[in-house]
Amino acid sequence: MRTDFKFLNLCGGVYSQGNLIFTKGGKELISPVGNRVGKYDLVKSTNRASQFECLKDILCMDMSEDEGLLIVIDTDGRGLFVNYPAEVGLEILNFKPGTNVIKISRNGKYLAVANGREIQIWSTPPNRVMQYRSVHLLKRFNICSGDITSLTWSHDDRFLLVTSEDCTVRIVPLSSNDGPAKDSFLKPHVTLAAHRCPVINAFFSKTSNCIITVSSDRSVIVWRMTDRERTVQKKKQLDSSDESSEEEESDEETEDSEQKSYVDLCSKNWIVQTQTYLQHDARLQTVEYHADNDLLFAGFKNGVFGIYTLGLNMGSITVAGKMDIKCIHTLSITEQSITTVAVSPGGDWVGFGSSKLGQLLVWEWKSETYVLKQQSHYHDVSTVAFSPDGAVIASSSDDGKVKLWNGSTGFCFATFRDHQGPVSEIRFSNNNTLWSSSSDGTVRGYDLRRYRQFRVLQSPSAVQFTCLALDPSAELLIAASITDNDVYMWSTQTGQLLEVFTGHDAPIASLDFHCDGSTFASASWDKSVRIWEVYGTKNAASKSGAAKMTSQEVLQFNTECVQLRFSPNGKRLAIITHSGEIAMYDTEDIANVTPLTTISVHRDVKGGWRSAESTNPFKKTTGRFFDTIDWSPDSTNLMLAGNSKWIAMYSADQGYLLQKWSVSNNRSLDGMSDVYDYKADTEAGNIHNIDLEDSDDEDAMRKVTKLPGAKRGDQGKRKATRPIARSKCVRMSPTGKEWAAATTDGLLLYSTEVDLQRFNPLQLAVDLTPSSVYGELEQERYVTALLKALKLNDREVTARVLHGIPITEIAFVCDNVPSELLVSLLDLLGSEVSAGTHIERLLRWACKLLSRHSSYLQKHSSATASGSPADGQLQAALKLLHQQIAKRSVDLLKLAEQNKHTLRYLNASAGLAVYTPEDKEEEGVDEIEAIPQLGLNIENVKESRRKHRGIVEESPAVEDDVKSTISSDDDDDDESSDEPVAVVKPKKTVTKKQTPNNGDSPNKKASPSTKVKRPARKKKIVKRIKKK
Repeated sequence: MRTDFKFLNLCGGVYSQGNLIFTKGGKELISPVGNRVGKYDLVKSTNRASQFECLKDILCMDMSEDEGLLIVIDTDGRGLFVNYPAEVGLEILNFKPGTNVIKISRNGKYLAVANGREIQIWSTPPNRVMQYRSVHLLKRFNICSGDITSLTWSHDDRFLLVTSEDCTVRIVPLSSNDGPAKDSFLKPHVTLAAHRCPVINAFFSKTSNCIITVSSDRSVIVWRMTDRERTVQKKKQLDSSDESSEEEESDEETEDSEQKSYVDLCSKNWIVQTQTYLQHDARLQTVEYHADNDLLFAGFKNGVFGIYTLGLNMGSITVAGKMDIKCIHTLSITEQSITTVAVSPGGDWVGFGSSKLGQLLVWEWKSETYVLKQQSHYHDVSTVAFSPDGAVIASSSDDGKVKLWNGSTGFCFATFRDHQGPVSEIRFSNNNTLWSSSSDGTVRGYDLRRYRQFRVLQSPSAVQFTCLALDPSAELLIAASITDNDVYMWSTQTGQLLEVFTGHDAPIASLDFHCDGSTFASASWDKSVRIWEVYGTKNAASKSGAAKMTSQEVLQFNTECVQLRFSPNGKRLAIITHSGEIAMYDTEDIANVTPLTTISVHRDVKGGWRSAESTNPFKKTTGRFFDTIDWSPDSTNLMLAGNSKWIAMYSADQGYLLQKWSVSNNRSLDGMSDVYDYKADTEAGNIHNIDLEDSDDEDAMRKVTKLPGAKRGDQGKRKATRPIARSKCVRMSPTGKEWAAATTDGLLLYSTEVDLQRFNPLQLAVDLTPSSVYGELEQERYVTALLKALKLNDREVTARVLHGIPITEIAFVCDNVPSELLVSLLDLLGSEVSAGTHIERLLRWACKLLSRHSSYLQKHSSATASGSPADGQLQAALKLLHQQIAKRSVDLLKLAEQNKHTLRYLNASAGLAVYTPEDKEEEGVDEIEAIPQLGLNIENVKESRRKHRGIVEESPAVEDDVKSTISSDDDDDDESSDEPVAVVKPKKTVTKKQTPNNGDSPNKKASPSTKVKRPARKKKIVKRIKKK
């Protein structure tokens, strides 16, 4: 089994904080998710997290208009310059903490950064490639008396619009048409002051002769530029006394030329054209303006957003007097505050983000429909599970929700909110159902076809369930209680409580069934593991009437047992204890369980300093342990995770560490840094745990965490500490190519198929090159070309050969594929089917390949195979192929169902090509006349018409007469005159549905009533046929 897993996606979180960005085409939305960037393709409905990471949570970001450069800044003010198409970091620059606004100029050459009251102008990397010191500071200045809230470049990149908390707006000029020179901002700027509250944002109009400013008190002011020039007092030039007279003259000429570059905005007076207030009760949080459509998008604190039109593009701005702002659309999209708003370049789609609930929405306001609607779990993801085909991933949390994620697209497509308490565990069954247990005392079953709850299982008394398990046939379900330490067993078909297993003295932590379905094991905090027989000897009945069962075998340990898992082949049992050891047992003979070996994981769990600790993180082992475990599909490796920043893979046979991954590189999480932070130690304790803020402002209030049972305004609130980096659950995909972990950041996905262009040949030789493979294909040596491509193990080359072989040669080529290359070919077929092209050709390959090698596949892909790595890879390849074929089948069926009526209409139109409403009485003749011209089968068309319209089949004699009439009419077409010619028509008979007599045949029709039709004209019939 391969162990080179790489980061694939982050599904659990959709939005954390910061601003949203639409790409230039408007088809993709970029959202900050922790220390990563999430890319949402709104057309293909896919979500993928970026491969690059920041050291802390992203606070703000911006992208150049050519989509080549992306700049992200984290909470520490550290900026990362990224080549967006290649996802390659170009440079890291420290802008210092407090940087909250960043804006790239429209030409992409310059960058404006706001850090508190200071503005910095930087140059961007010129060629979007990694260079040494490619970013340079051009100018920094401080012109505001309050913190800066927004920056906006003008349409020609010659002016910068700055808003701040001092209730003012400033127009800062650039002295050069090409951008900011070294002394650009020594020129005077324009200050606009009319607001009474901090200004949130300011925008230029489409013609740049108006400026729209919006403050937090919902005040909107439109400023208009007048023709009257301002009297600007020139500033003294620095070091002018040391310059010669010639240099002074040159400086004056340069100053005059620079003055002309910004005279349009900075040399004119600005007056208030209109001032109005947005009619809403809540406080304004964020606002955005679309200049082309003249629309203002506002998001409020109560979760309502509104769209307003200003009328600037209609010429009403030149009319003196007050201008009314019209509200054209409002909608409540969330219960919490809207954090940010973004508008697509076309102005049709509006993106919203709410950081408190982790919501990300894209709304099309013209059609009033959601383009995207995603939400994270309110709490950390606690459990995760893969569907039997590995295509769907389920996650649950302490918020009581169960979410279903599409593994290929990364989107959440279903959410179940039936539980009233934290969900403890979820399990898929093999009959399209999902089961979940919760501390609310219920076990609920969900139908994955109708996406609704269909069964609720409860115990006779009020208990809290901690875990559950399903037998291989999905007919029996067991769940463990933390209240009475018993195991309850139900029938999933009837929902009846069958058995109650008792014997543990402490809460049960884990349950799992053996592959034979007649035995299961339970791990408890009473330092024991019990093996139970499902159909064992019954003891006295309990008060509820269900029989109580006792365990058949007990395994004792020195510490508490945390979790256990049977291997997929049922030959081994892995038990993880609180002491950091993995105990392996031989369960091939379940009646005689014998110990095999013990794997120690103490060294691999170390690392990660936490703020509550005062020692070296590598010497600290208390509180760090693995508490979740899972087997690989081939029963050779073990995946472990828990209260540590590491996720590890071990070899079950040798017991050594194979690979280790970090949960995240986000230092905003506690326990990620391996270096002890001595600077954080103070006399009052660690500085990260001390509340240093002292503000009465609602937005500046410190973050608090409610304790259980606390109400608003009481003393049950505490200062929120940093979340600890850990994994609560880890699961391997049935295909063996992915694994998922429920981490602090969200649902973390790793896969071996991230980099498909790697060079990893199976049998490399001197003459084994892509050119030689293509040469064999051109010479029609298909078997040799395919074998060389499979040995080269290049996906692109093999796919080209696969599609280049004719369909008639597929069977012959499949006969000559050796068994050692069968896995690679099946794996390639699965990947090509997922692409969604050439489905028929790929299905022919799959059918021929499976039929020609059926004996080998049955021997090495069964559940009772030898368990070798080759057999595990074969099983994974077959599961992948089955998964992708099933997915494409569902997509095609859905497509056919959506277009069923359209296809039926087109078929009917083809069969009645010359049919018109005015010829309703001539229906019988026109149908038969059109059939020979269209090349259709007369019997099929008549059968279809008879089913849908009740038309009785005409006699063969009449049919022959009509055919001969049409042929004679076609022969005389050239010699025909304008005189009408009568044509003999068949009699169309219509009958009602009648029940046949007992003596008659069921297919025999009752004698219908006849109706004689009037004759049709030859000219009319011939013209219709020729027109078709």
